[in-house]
Amino acid sequence: MAEINETLKEKYEANQKDFEQKIRRHRRAILYRIIIGIAIIGAVVASAYYNYQKMVYTDYDVLGKIPYTEAANAKYLRFGSNVLRYSQDGASAFNVANDMLWNETFEMQNPIVDICGDYVAIGDYMGTSIYIYNSEGLQGTIDTSTPLKRFCVSGNGNVAVVLEDDEVTWVKLYDVNGTNIASDRTTMSKSGYPVCIDISEDGILLAVSYLFVDSGVLSTSVAFYNFGAVGQNEVDNLVSGYNYSGTLVSYVEFLNKDTCFTVGDNRFSIFKGSEKPESVFEKEIEKQILSVFHNESEIVLVFEDEMGDNKFIAEVYDEAGNIVTTQGFDMDYSGITLNGDLLIIYNSEACQIYNTAGLKKFDGKFDGAAITIIPEQTGSKYLVVYPDKMEEIKLK
Repeated sequence: MAEINETLKEKYEANQKDFEQKIRRHRRAILYRIIIGIAIIGAVVASAYYNYQKMVYTDYDVLGKIPYTEAANAKYLRFGSNVLRYSQDGASAFNVANDMLWNETFEMQNPIVDICGDYVAIGDYMGTSIYIYNSEGLQGTIDTSTPLKRFCVSGNGNVAVVLEDDEVTWVKLYDVNGTNIASDRTTMSKSGYPVCIDISEDGILLAVSYLFVDSGVLSTSVAFYNFGAVGQNEVDNLVSGYNYSGTLVSYVEFLNKDTCFTVGDNRFSIFKGSEKPESVFEKEIEKQILSVFHNESEIVLVFEDEMGDNKFIAEVYDEAGNIVTTQGFDMDYSGITLNGDLLIIYNSEACQIYNTAGLKKFDGKFDGAAITIIPEQTGSKYLVVYPDKMEEIKLK
């Protein structure tokens, strides 16, 4: 009996080893299949990306056309995923299917507009009213009482304004309902004259560039205010500031809720921080900056190409101040747009598109006098806005 039990035990152990070996072989086979599958997918993706990077377009197809009544002196801007049209007589918003989102009439001598995300603010230069809209229509109205010089809107509808009142200039912050949240009275002798302002996407941070005289020299102070919990512990909500002697900072913009950049006549700066912004990049500029463009993560500075073979040169920086690409071009431009790794340069007649490797992916003309070009999510589809129509095109 003992011999039989021993024999059965040996058979069991042998079968168990054989079973375990089969399990291991099966698991290895599955692992190999997964590795091979990942490798194939990676190769396909890499090949597709390589082909996309090298792809050059020579023409385009019109996928759809939306005609509309031409409005005298109307201007068009991208408004979230929609299009904003405005003039002295009113404003309207519509989507790519030509569905009217809202239409408002007003009378303004010199309408100025600021857009952030799904919010747009429209006011009259030296007027006293600002209208706040999102894609659903009018959300609020601000009555400033005193003439407004400039304003900016955040992604939650908060609006910061610069108002003139004789020799006093006010910087005020309003919420979307028109309620005054904060005010700062400024004079040239006290803090300087507010040249430009911008508000962060979340409506918490406000950046103001003040022009002042320092020992007979025109200089600039860039101040950051925090209207959240952190700023409540500071005098006048001022959380950080930087002085630039002999520099006029005339451009202040937030890329996103915690990154702001400024451009002066001889300096380019980037600040980071969602509570107390700090300078993370400073660069002295010896050449004249012709234009400034940006999206949520990159900045474009355009110069004359004094040393090269082109008429202009565009330097693209990331939010840390690193140069992403430098692109020379000859076309007179009315606008430049960043879309992913694409630099889109256009005027009323033509468009040129470069990637960050310097490859010219498209160089073509429009079918008419284009006002603006708006990229869609894919790098080959665009909305081209004309005075009397809008076309969706696909490069080929």
